[in-house]
Amino acid sequence: MADLCFQMYSEVKDVDELLEMIRATCLTDYIRLDGFDPQPLQLINPGGFFLKYLMPTGVPSSLKVSQTFALNKGYYKGLFFDIPGAEVKIGGEWTAVTADNKATIMGQNPFTLEWRLNGNTLRKYGYKPGDTIKGTVVAVDDSFNGLNLSQDFCLILKE
Repeated sequence: MADLCFQMYSEVKDVDELLEMIRATCLTDYIRLDGFDPQPLQLINPGGFFLKYLMPTGVPSSLKVSQTFALNKGYYKGLFFDIPGAEVKIGGEWTAVTADNKATIMGQNPFTLEWRLNGNTLRKYGYKPGDTIKGTVVAVDDSFNGLNLSQDFCLILKE
């Protein structure tokens, strides 16, 4: 399991850094034997490791109606930003992430796409300042199949 975590993020400085990253994402279970106190058992959690160290950080908590914000992918580049107001750059043009554009988006290589959030697009969808927008960042493979790893987030639209 530690090798799997290393393969996901092989740029670690040394084994001590890798072990610290693994410990920071471990799950805990308990071993119970009759007559003894339960003993904690740390379980390596590759999914938690992926979510903490490979998914994007820095998704904004708020966005102005007139603002555009680049959505940085983080370490793992195969992502799909499923959020109202998201746009993806295809052929040099920004395309809104909608059901109508889904086939076009899925025909691209997800590892090379640029993403952004557009406050003006949110306004077109009927969102107003003060509204909370909820979305999900989904890890995908090269053919947009979900990897069952995602992060939910929300932001507030501001004037």
